[in-house]
Amino acid sequence: MGFMRLVRLLILALCLYGCSCSSDGSRGALKVGIDPNWYPLDFGTQTSYVNGFTEELLMEVAHYSGMRFELISTNWDSLFEGLKEKRYDAILTSMPPHEYHVAQYDFSMNFLDLGPVLVIREGGKRDALDRMDGELVGVVTNDPAETLVAKHPAIIIRSYSSVPELLNAVVEGDIEAAVLGRIPAVNFVGDLYASKLKIVGKPMTDQGLHLVALKGKGKSFNRHLESLQKRRILDRLLKKWSL
Repeated sequence: MGFMRLVRLLILALCLYGCSCSSDGSRGALKVGIDPNWYPLDFGTQTSYVNGFTEELLMEVAHYSGMRFELISTNWDSLFEGLKEKRYDAILTSMPPHEYHVAQYDFSMNFLDLGPVLVIREGGKRDALDRMDGELVGVVTNDPAETLVAKHPAIIIRSYSSVPELLNAVVEGDIEAAVLGRIPAVNFVGDLYASKLKIVGKPMTDQGLHLVALKGKGKSFNRHLESLQKRRILDRLLKKWSL
């Protein structure tokens, strides 16, 4: 099913939800801009999973809150321009909450964490970089994660040309651990390396996907995300979409 068809189905579903909701849902749909390619990020084969997760997450927010969403597909370089010109009320983006933008917009909490995570062998005990002095830790060549590892001068860094090469090195014991972006880590560890490797600890940065809204338009979104977390719905969706 194409992305735009999914968008149309989502809009229809949200409108149906809105018809049966409280007065909160009668205020009109929140117009949300989205670049379905998530530039400058590159999720590769996981892009459709990220989009499916995002769409279903918004449907869950609509179901429990009465909020209504109208997704507007656009190019990455038009997102903030459209927000400034009020063509939509919010956007879905990975742009970090720089001080300048926080003064103008509401940033939600991450609905999908993307920061690098630590990957070790199944059965391994070390769960943080600061416990790996003198150990070999691998990264993918030119991955920004190398900067994080370099902050621990007692760690010996090894670079690999691909994710499989990096993770194979962990499995074979050539290195103690790997530092890798959360999305590819979850994908590989949950599939090809199931029962061989595991992810330990939380993402090492606050990078993620979130909603950015015009001031006063996005405050309630955080509250509804937190509600989904408490209901374990967010965890269920992450598992369903292998994220």
